[in-house]
Amino acid sequence: MTILDRYILKQVAGIFLFGIGLFTVLLSVNDVFYLARIAVREHLALWAVGRLLLFRVPNLTVFSLPVALLLGALLTFGRLSDHNEVVAMRTGGISLIRVALPVLLAALPIALAGIVAGEWTIPLAEDRFQEELVRLGRRAPVPSGYILFRESEGALTSVYYAREREEAGRCLVGVVVDQFEGEHLVRVVRAQRACFTAGAWTFEEGTVYQFLPQGTVEAQFRRLRAGIRRTPEQIGIQRKDPSQMTVRELRDYMSVLRRGGESIIEYAVWLQARLAIPSSGIPFVLLAIPLGLRPHRSGSSVGLGMALLILTLYYLLSNSTLALGQNGRMPAFLAAWAPNFVTGLIGAYLLWRAR
Repeated sequence: MTILDRYILKQVAGIFLFGIGLFTVLLSVNDVFYLARIAVREHLALWAVGRLLLFRVPNLTVFSLPVALLLGALLTFGRLSDHNEVVAMRTGGISLIRVALPVLLAALPIALAGIVAGEWTIPLAEDRFQEELVRLGRRAPVPSGYILFRESEGALTSVYYAREREEAGRCLVGVVVDQFEGEHLVRVVRAQRACFTAGAWTFEEGTVYQFLPQGTVEAQFRRLRAGIRRTPEQIGIQRKDPSQMTVRELRDYMSVLRRGGESIIEYAVWLQARLAIPSSGIPFVLLAIPLGLRPHRSGSSVGLGMALLILTLYYLLSNSTLALGQNGRMPAFLAAWAPNFVTGLIGAYLLWRAR
């Protein structure tokens, strides 16, 4: 690393760290109001609210990384341009691409850190946030809601419904199973509970209805071995919104859906988005460098305004392509990565023009 590289990175690092703090605080405003309402209702101490907010910081910080990098590159190269330092570098035979190289390389580990934190740190912090919220609120956890999934084995398709999942997640309550051969309903199983023990599911206290050409056969049972292939953890993932799943959870659940013959489009889109969104700092830098070199005299206010404008346009484009991907109108990879490609191509073109 040359003296020039260290000089540029030092300039970017200071603004980058400031940007992380700034955008984390801005993003936390909604959480502050939400926790304030809970604190008033439940008469919580200030330290308890601060503890809850602390568990939200990793998620907000990771979301701030690409934006802070965008702001750092914009303001740094704007300052270098205003002080004619870029002109001096280019006069000395240093190309603009060479000047931009250390910032582009620094964006790679930052993107990787965002992806890793999204897989490990954020899920742990969010789980602690929910646990602490329930404990401090002195109320029972929110019911998990109904469970609905399908599994296929050969010509037989089973549709499983449960009214709710118990807190421990090892039992389903109010279970109904409809089994089809082709389009014909051949069997219905109703059970009060289905519990996962010794690596298998068992129905408890229920009735089996077998539909035959000569009539319906009804049989009661106390315990019956179930054919559910999903584990409690895989069924638990069902209650999560795909946008809240980690890459590992998405991959695991997609394999379950494939076995059940269900669509994986929405989950495939979010799997790619889990990698694309933290990586957005790289195209942001490509775009920020040539935009930062444009002459302006309003200082950091222009840089901050431009960063917010780029961010707004990026997420409008991202939400549009993700929606197209979830509707099956765009391949999952393209739906998630198209905003990065568009931003990066525009940035690379502007950088090439400014070289």
